[in-house]
Amino acid sequence: MIKNYNTNAIFKIKKVAFLQLILGTFMVSAVYAKNTTVSNSINTAEEFKIENKTGVAVEKITGQVVDEQGVSLPGVNVYKKGTKTGVSTDLDGNFTIDANKGEVLVFSYLGFLNQEIQIRDNKILKIVLKSEAQQMNEVVVVGYGSQKKTNLTGSVTQIDSKVLQDRPITRLSQGLQGAVGGLNIISNGGAPNATQSINIRGFTGLGTSGSPLVVIDGIQGGDINSINANDVESVSVIKDAAASAVYGSSAPYGVILIKTKQGKKGQPVSITYNNNFTFDAPIGLPKMLNSLDFAKIYNQSLANGGGAPFFNQDAIDRMTAYQNGTLTTETVANTTGDSYKAWGGANANNDWFKIYFKDISLSQQHNIGVSGATDNSNYYVGLGYNKKEGMYRYGDDNYKRYNLRANLSSNLTEWLTFNFRGAFSQDIYDTPNTYAGKTGGNYMHQIGRKHPNLALYNPDGGISDESDILLLKDGGRNIVTNDKPIFTGEFVSKFTKNWTGTVNYTFDGAFNNQTNHVKTLYTALPSGTLREVGGTAPNGFARYFSKYQKNIINAFTSYDLDLNKHQFKFLGGYVQELTTFSALSGSNNNLYSDKIPSISTSYGATPSVSDNAYKLAIQGYFGRINYSYDDKYLVEVTGRYDGSSRFLKDVRWKAYPGVSVGWNVNKESFWSENIENVVNTLKFRASYGSLGAQDPDLLGNYPFYPSLGTVSPTSSNWFFGPTRQPYVNTPGLVDPTLTWVTTTTRNFGVDASFLNRRLTAVFDMYTRKMDDYIGPAQELPGILGISAPRTNSTALETKGFELTLAWHDNIGDFKYGVRGVLSDYKGRVTKYPNPNKLLNTWYEGQQMGEIWGFVTDRYFTAEDDLANVKQMALSNWSAGDIKYKDLNGDGDITWGNSTVANPGDRKVIGNSTPRYSYSFFTDGSYKGFDYSIFIQGVGKRDYYTTSNMYFGIVGSEWQSSLFTEHLDRWTPENPNGFFPKAYIGGGNWWKNTEAQTKYLINAAYLRIKNVQIGYTLPAAISNQVKIQKLRFYISADNLGTFTKMNDHSVLDPENTFSDAKNYPLQRSISVGANITL
Repeated sequence: MIKNYNTNAIFKIKKVAFLQLILGTFMVSAVYAKNTTVSNSINTAEEFKIENKTGVAVEKITGQVVDEQGVSLPGVNVYKKGTKTGVSTDLDGNFTIDANKGEVLVFSYLGFLNQEIQIRDNKILKIVLKSEAQQMNEVVVVGYGSQKKTNLTGSVTQIDSKVLQDRPITRLSQGLQGAVGGLNIISNGGAPNATQSINIRGFTGLGTSGSPLVVIDGIQGGDINSINANDVESVSVIKDAAASAVYGSSAPYGVILIKTKQGKKGQPVSITYNNNFTFDAPIGLPKMLNSLDFAKIYNQSLANGGGAPFFNQDAIDRMTAYQNGTLTTETVANTTGDSYKAWGGANANNDWFKIYFKDISLSQQHNIGVSGATDNSNYYVGLGYNKKEGMYRYGDDNYKRYNLRANLSSNLTEWLTFNFRGAFSQDIYDTPNTYAGKTGGNYMHQIGRKHPNLALYNPDGGISDESDILLLKDGGRNIVTNDKPIFTGEFVSKFTKNWTGTVNYTFDGAFNNQTNHVKTLYTALPSGTLREVGGTAPNGFARYFSKYQKNIINAFTSYDLDLNKHQFKFLGGYVQELTTFSALSGSNNNLYSDKIPSISTSYGATPSVSDNAYKLAIQGYFGRINYSYDDKYLVEVTGRYDGSSRFLKDVRWKAYPGVSVGWNVNKESFWSENIENVVNTLKFRASYGSLGAQDPDLLGNYPFYPSLGTVSPTSSNWFFGPTRQPYVNTPGLVDPTLTWVTTTTRNFGVDASFLNRRLTAVFDMYTRKMDDYIGPAQELPGILGISAPRTNSTALETKGFELTLAWHDNIGDFKYGVRGVLSDYKGRVTKYPNPNKLLNTWYEGQQMGEIWGFVTDRYFTAEDDLANVKQMALSNWSAGDIKYKDLNGDGDITWGNSTVANPGDRKVIGNSTPRYSYSFFTDGSYKGFDYSIFIQGVGKRDYYTTSNMYFGIVGSEWQSSLFTEHLDRWTPENPNGFFPKAYIGGGNWWKNTEAQTKYLINAAYLRIKNVQIGYTLPAAISNQVKIQKLRFYISADNLGTFTKMNDHSVLDPENTFSDAKNYPLQRSISVGANITL
């Protein structure tokens, strides 16, 4: 008996309950806000009724509230501390309020720090509010605490949430691209669920890319891709080892510290609602050749390779008739057999990219934030909903994410504070089934290799099998659901004024559930009978579960000691992490019904079940001492002692130190007033530190346990008996000395500000070395029978710099800012066991990203002595083929021994490392209007590919593509065409696409990442509907790109992942509103 539980219905019920809980929380917060908040009236300086029960004369206090530039601030809440009595400033920032002498007035305004003023004899006040952004510039979040920026000695960059504001980004990392020098963020395509690769300061390994540690509100853990950008208050990026040292082996590649929003003491209840509605359009889609041009080039390419025509004259005549309008069907029935003509015989004229992709898709985001404080507590609750529709015209692909965050801090006693920080996210990615790659990975490749003559519709009106549209439209679904909770409970004890202790526990989880349903589909044949669509039978179902849990305990204490000009800060602590992972997957074919997809409703004879599990434990002790003499001379010493269960006891523990120094030159007595009027601050910084790394991609989870590969029995005939018996493979060798990779960074930096701090400059230069990196061992005798183990045998070095310049000023009521970022890095291999320096692997002295290739001379012509050409040991050279330069002068074009000493006629022709990454950001505001422009790019990068997305014809009629760019190709009539003579078949088709200078692509680019224009309604209008602030905006992402990469290709400089065969990026136009109650 089969029990069928409606899991979809259960899921919907749970989701409804979850949403009800969220909405209930919001309504409670809103009611609380209504009952406790100060009046937000900002039309005029409206007064509340004030009762004078003290008998003291009531004074009428007047004044004006302005920002640091003297610009008046309308709508500032002005109220008497401890009461609900207050007013709001008018359009010119003026206010009038009755108050008793000795009472305290509180000035509160969104985006600015609260200020308290005690009433004395002065009845006219001029209040200057300082922005929260400026305070964040003065205090920087660092590991296990914060520091004044002036006392910072490490390489740390902090940005506020303005960079992320109101952009239609699905991932937080998208908003950070280009915002911080040395923070490299690379797109992995434009799919609705696409993530970005994040890297700090370049190369972190050989063939691998180590990601920085993400720390959210002081806790190691959490997923940067699941964070709601609307909940973020600031982001700090720690780049050097000295500053990262307190995080030890978790942070060999830098740290991203994310601080989420909190309620602030003295702040009235605030409710914000932000939304945007986004229209996305794909960018850089190829334009296919019409079918007649396609057939002509295909047949010629086959002839060049010695093959027969792919398209016969009958097919070409029908293509002509179809394009002339004399034939109305895209294909015809075969004269023999019950089928329609397809690849070589159909006569359509389809651009499959236009068919597969929508012109526009709609996405939306909604975010609610509630924050406030009482005398002893503060809180913030954030809710988020994000739905991104994909670009599939058929089948629909979409991504949804739900976010909930709650931050609470409460003073239990005068000396004990309890903090709770919790977040939950759920994301769901729903796509058509991939059907063995026909519609899935390398999506652009699957479309690009479809011939334009293929029919979308058969003569009977049904969708053709070969179009694969049926698979998208009516096939099964692939649904991935990720639930990610993270909760922290923390006690902070203030033993004395200068001594605190903190202990916290964090649960960080990730629960993944994937289902894959393959449905059996049918198509009608010319006779009317139904046939199964290829690849859809038998039907089946697969499910995958995984559970990732990390338990983290932090215990640390800090003590501040102030001895006049000598200031000390001491930090010491302990951290323990336990990570567990388990996964279970199962699948089976032959479902009883596609309406009930489940393993339990299948009857296949060979179900598949597998699982996986591991545990990992880390312990660490850390410490930090900061010393400052008169804020002039700064020293920071850090240390970490780490142990990991990945290693054997003898090599498990290792200590890593760090030291940094700083000199605030402007604090010196010789820094005269004349100098200070121009150069306000000047600080030099230097640091040195080392950290340990344990890359699981290289080490695995149990590198010291030899694994035995197992082979299952089969029913096929074998040497002995009718079946093959189960057996295990010989285990591999392990290196008992395998230990930590050591990352060492030297950093020198300069911070300066000029002209009343309107101009700021930050410069860093660094060298990062990675020693004992995991690599191959020296070769062992072949008689051993197994390969040598991995060992700590390699090393590499990266050098680079970062420069940030910023200018902030105002001209009357017009406030504006400009910021530019430039960074660069390059790396080289300093050690690798390759004594012969073979070019097919790493070698000592190699520049990371090197591209070796030939130097292109020209095309061969009919006048050349083609019969005697010595090139690549081939003899069939002809006009239109590439003639390479003979660099070593031996009269023969070869690869030599493929070593550095003898590379033949090749040399280093380029480098794929992105050099001189830059960005430019400007924003401004004037009487309610505001704007921002963000531009980002790469100054130098080389790229080489032999993909069909670039060359078009790549040797096989089934893997080639032809776009309009490929019309510029060599033919006898066009001897100067850009692309060479093309070959399909013949065995030597690759001879013209070998890496060479002619087809080395300049991948440098400049992209207008975001342009935004907003308008904030005057208070007189928004007050009519009891709204403190109401702003509308329009925003555009990926507005335009300037690059030479598109001169002869459809490649996108930001989307070269998988040779640009994946999901295209999009241009986005969004509109939205920001509402503050």
